[in-house]
Amino acid sequence: MSEEVYNYETAPAIENDDAPVCRMLRTKNAFGSFDGHLISWDSGESSTAVYWCLRTMETVGPDDNFTHAKTCRKGRSCYEADDE
Repeated sequence: MSEEVYNYETAPAIENDDAPVCRMLRTKNAFGSFDGHLISWDSGESSTAVYWCLRTMETVGPDDNFTHAKTCRKGRSCYEADDE
């Protein structure tokens, strides 16, 4: 049996980086800056971030693709907008 391996680095990313991330995406990471320019957690720029989905409580979402701030955006089949 052959299974396709999902790689978020080669998967098509959601092009709109200004769009908010899915409200089910969570991360525990360390952000900091020596020059005073803080990076937002949802930019996906941290090299130490680990992401997971609150719906699955796994590193993959309900669509069986890995979670990441670059891919968990509007356009993904399991995306949930923030209820404001």
